[in-house]
Amino acid sequence: MIFQTEAKTISAGELQEHVSRFLAAERPRRARLTDYYRGCQGVHKGPIAQGRPNNQLTANYARYITDVHTGYFLGVPPTLTFDRRRTQERMNRALEEASLDAMLYAAARDMSICGEGYLLTYLSPKGPRLARLSPLETFLITSGVRREPAAAVRVHSEQGDRVLGELYLPGRLRPWELQGKVLTFGPEEALPFSGLTVTRFCNNLDRTGDFEPVCSLLDAYNVLLSGAMDDMQSVANAFLALYGMMGTTGEDIDAANRSRVLCLADGGKAEFVVKDLSPDAIALLKDTLRQDLLTITMTPDLQDEAFAGSASGVALEYKLWGIEQARAAKEQGFSGGLYHIVGLVQEALSLAGAPAPGSCTARFYKNLPRDVTRICENLRLLGDTVSRRTKLELLPFVKDAEAEERRMEEEKGA
Repeated sequence: MIFQTEAKTISAGELQEHVSRFLAAERPRRARLTDYYRGCQGVHKGPIAQGRPNNQLTANYARYITDVHTGYFLGVPPTLTFDRRRTQERMNRALEEASLDAMLYAAARDMSICGEGYLLTYLSPKGPRLARLSPLETFLITSGVRREPAAAVRVHSEQGDRVLGELYLPGRLRPWELQGKVLTFGPEEALPFSGLTVTRFCNNLDRTGDFEPVCSLLDAYNVLLSGAMDDMQSVANAFLALYGMMGTTGEDIDAANRSRVLCLADGGKAEFVVKDLSPDAIALLKDTLRQDLLTITMTPDLQDEAFAGSASGVALEYKLWGIEQARAAKEQGFSGGLYHIVGLVQEALSLAGAPAPGSCTARFYKNLPRDVTRICENLRLLGDTVSRRTKLELLPFVKDAEAEERRMEEEKGA
């Protein structure tokens, strides 16, 4: 189950080119997307007139898009089914101890933001474990027509023009140091795995983030929001215009402020000069930008009445059609990495004397509210059309169909 890669030797010159390219181009892109997710991208309104308010308001739709997509995809963790009972129990225990579900969710969030997520599998004294590697410091080197992973690189420290990192190869680890444009390797370390211990998860074929295509719309929405607040504050700083009162002095205005009485000459007039605001136009533009953001990223609008609980199943499926396409792309880019991790964990258990592993099947679930009563009723109506095992697998509250069957047999025997 481990993805075996052709043994490849990467020279210091080749690695230096890969690292320099990552630091110059790829990492700034991922850092920019991470800033959007954190709401730290800034609002660029151009030159600001002196004395005018300069609000920097951000509506963090980037976080909303990522959290909705990630929750829909992995809010319910995938289940792994092995063909042998003892293997199932052993792997369930090992993967739970390795915090597989939490690590997979972290990788899924990273790939939603940056287009790629990374997990490291390592062997601790207590067994195989998983760790998240930041996309801001990790990248993969691929080779061949199919762009198979050949090595992984982690940049873990920077001190001036001195960069330190690690090169992961199948079964090997090589520390390196980049000083200026000269890269040197440290002593090589053997790893207890035959495959690459860094696993990459891709968000889609283009390895782009979920909100990356709409960054310009996110900027426009924040500029509109901040500008509208600037205008509202400017109203409070309105100018007082006096007509036919050319002889008015500052002392006269101060006296009027104290007495709240303004004496006007014949034909004189006083009024405040304010900017003419159009709340309806601003609201329309905000709604348009918001709708475009959600449509392009295929994110459902949870304020839509179809999600209020009264819509039919067909109407709800239509509303979720877009995010379902995004979820399908995520699953295709995610399942291979999941199987790779399972293979590494099985290999680690084999080193401890466990028997040879069997086949494994992963199943992903949509994180949606479920009408359990309706599901049970539909399964009852199926009768003998499908097997009991299939019915158990379709029940959302049954996590392990095989274990549930065993408990049912034990109750019958009792």
